[in-house]
Amino acid sequence: MSGLMSSVSKDLGPYIFDGTVLFCVKDIGDELDLSTKRSFDDQVVRVTLKKVGEVMPQDHNFMQILNILVRRVMAKMNLVLIGRNFFDNNMQVVAQIPQHRIEVWPGYVTSVRNYEHDLLMNCEITHKVLRTDTAYDLLKKARDQSGGRNMKELALKELLGQVVMTKYNNNTYRIDDIDFSSNPANFTFELGREKKKVTLAEYYKDKYQITIRDLNQPLLVSNPKKTDLRRGQRDPARLIPELSFLTGLTDEMRANFGLMKDVGNFTRVTPQRRFESMMKFSQRFRSICQANAEFEPWGLKLADVPIQFKGRTLGAEKIVLGGETCDYALHEADWSRGMRNKKFISAPVLNKWLVIYPRNVEGEVREFVSNILRVGPGNGFRIGEPKFFPINDDRPGSFINEIGLRSPMGPDLMMFCMPRQKADVYSAIKKEVCVSKPCASQVVCGKAYRVKGLSVATKVMIQMCAKLGGEPWGVQIPLKDAMVVGFDSWHDSSQKKGVGGFVASLNQNFTSYYSTAVFHTRNEEITTCMEACFVKALRAYQGKNGSVPKKIFFYRDGVGSGDIAYVKNTELKAIQQVVQKIDPAIQVCFTVVSKRINTRILAVNGQYGNPPPSTIVDDVVTVPERYDYFLISQSVRQGTVSPTSYNIIEDATNFKASIHQRLSYKLCHLYYNWQGTVRVPAPCQYAHKIAFIVGESIHREPSEALAERLWYL
Repeated sequence: MSGLMSSVSKDLGPYIFDGTVLFCVKDIGDELDLSTKRSFDDQVVRVTLKKVGEVMPQDHNFMQILNILVRRVMAKMNLVLIGRNFFDNNMQVVAQIPQHRIEVWPGYVTSVRNYEHDLLMNCEITHKVLRTDTAYDLLKKARDQSGGRNMKELALKELLGQVVMTKYNNNTYRIDDIDFSSNPANFTFELGREKKKVTLAEYYKDKYQITIRDLNQPLLVSNPKKTDLRRGQRDPARLIPELSFLTGLTDEMRANFGLMKDVGNFTRVTPQRRFESMMKFSQRFRSICQANAEFEPWGLKLADVPIQFKGRTLGAEKIVLGGETCDYALHEADWSRGMRNKKFISAPVLNKWLVIYPRNVEGEVREFVSNILRVGPGNGFRIGEPKFFPINDDRPGSFINEIGLRSPMGPDLMMFCMPRQKADVYSAIKKEVCVSKPCASQVVCGKAYRVKGLSVATKVMIQMCAKLGGEPWGVQIPLKDAMVVGFDSWHDSSQKKGVGGFVASLNQNFTSYYSTAVFHTRNEEITTCMEACFVKALRAYQGKNGSVPKKIFFYRDGVGSGDIAYVKNTELKAIQQVVQKIDPAIQVCFTVVSKRINTRILAVNGQYGNPPPSTIVDDVVTVPERYDYFLISQSVRQGTVSPTSYNIIEDATNFKASIHQRLSYKLCHLYYNWQGTVRVPAPCQYAHKIAFIVGESIHREPSEALAERLWYL
């Protein structure tokens, strides 16, 4: 059908056709009859177009048209479409990292929509990490490691779920299975109208002039995506391993500091370099528009320079300590130096604790513990000498057996020292001390306890204090009788379930929290889980304060812009129903927090740089139908800072926007894993942390006995 429409384009003028609906700038009247010939048999075809309406700037279809036009231009910029985004595979701009067998392709993410005052195009730089090794290399590695035994199981473990790219057509596929019974020489399919049977090897030779080297290699299987199913494609795709290049980074690669540093040299783009790249993109884009008359017939034009607007800064907060305050430099957003030898707001006395560690690292462990004992008193955290229990090795069973032996002693905290970072050991320890034998715990890896000096010992000491119910620091909170809540979700990789992390404050300073995590299999279950957690949190707050809060500020993380309406109609309604049952006078403010956004904000001061922490933007690049703003709360030493988007979807407090913005910024100071500001309010960060640790390591709901402790730090 698209071919027929292109043949009558001279009668239509500029148009966009999606297969069923045609948009054009020319008024064709109520009906237009056209005729043309099919190219393959010269059959005359009659095409009838009927006018069904006009698209106005405020219509959803208007944005759809504009985004199609942008992508049409980008397709003519010699960019490669991978997934949803366009990338530049020009070898002059592709970063080659041969020592790690990696290529980094630069690309662009674009979207057009109506913002506060104007129609704007958001353009962000992105990167695609491609590996120069193929699925065939992984199959060979699996065969060599297995020695021929269990090769299939090992290959499936390595490849299932991986995303590969076939460079002959620049398509990406997810590997869902491996067909060991087929190979390029014996797998046949029907081709063309003649339905001629050809093998895969013959097909690639004729179609792409590619000769398959190994005709006995198994085939990768990729099931059709939803878009493929809508096009009528039901059969899975069969891929040849030696032509399937691996993409992305494995967990092992991410743990390689040298590799991540080399990749970061290309992906962490400074503000000035980002601006220069955007200007080059803009120039290329506008030249294509002029050469191909893409935008002008539609009454559109891309501006020469990015839009400029004014923001404002809230300034540095005073960090509240035990009887005093400390200041910090706004551009650093770090108060670790200012807190030295200053008392915490509150700290428990820790006398009953123990350390479990492999016998061969005893000297290093004892030195590290002595450093913790040195730094604690300076902050008012009195820590007694622990009991040391060496074990013979660092296997999971050895740690679990020792926990079973020492739990009856009733320690307030158990510290575990692991010479190496091993996921199975960490998971086994956390399951035991968070579910079976609940107790505050601190796991320290060799990379941490071997660091000379007091910096790591200080960070661990702060975590220990917070896990035992202490309050290391705070900020000035003028609100009274208020609660802040954070909710985030994580996918449990082992059980194929989602994990919801729920955190709610229990005191006036927002430094003490009720925390829990619940499992759900469908989105509908999130609402039920959230409702149950909310009731428990309100009861815990009432038990601590004698009454329920008068105001609740709910921060919901992990929601895309397309899911906001769903959250408003389900999760928010569930929270409001709980409030109506307990106390209808409670005022709720519900805010959706989004970190994964493509908006970047640069400060203009001669050159382009990062805006300082506490920067607020609530005009020009916000959207008219939302009560939204951007906040930059953190400082970065490399690359471009990422703002966080806040969208208030319900507000019964009737506070001014400036009060909501200030509260969000204050909460970014209260995450006890970092002596500085973080990207999102502390309740969101805590909710993410508990959901992550439960979903990745524990795989069970934690004990209720730990609910009023930050045990997951």
